[in-house]
Amino acid sequence: MGYRSDVMALIYPDVKNPSEEKPLYEQLKVLMNTTFKSVSDEFGDPYMEWVDDKCVLQFDISDVKWYPSYPDVQKFAQMMDSFNGTEDEGHIPGYCTEFVRIGEDSGDADEDHTGDNNQYYLSVRRSIDCNL
Repeated sequence: MGYRSDVMALIYPDVKNPSEEKPLYEQLKVLMNTTFKSVSDEFGDPYMEWVDDKCVLQFDISDVKWYPSYPDVQKFAQMMDSFNGTEDEGHIPGYCTEFVRIGEDSGDADEDHTGDNNQYYLSVRRSIDCNL
């Protein structure tokens, strides 16, 4: 079976003015069908969802072997990294990204947020539930 993780990632326009969101959101849709087609094919349905009312692309990947050495995980990481930087550096400007990975072990979690106008939609919270 192996060690499993739950992963959630978001990509959305890095803007202060909501009227600037739609063009960047539409550009993101084009990018996912062209530049990042291999990632879209690998992590598309049922893992990828377009949240149109928030202009957010959401990946929700549960119970997955998320090893950095795996080619599909490397492609995903490269895609996320491509939104982190300037056009001069060869990156795609204008987007915020959020990434959270939670492993099986209680202390195993990765969290990353990029962008000037990051909304911090994702966070890791530990709690105790009692269902008697």
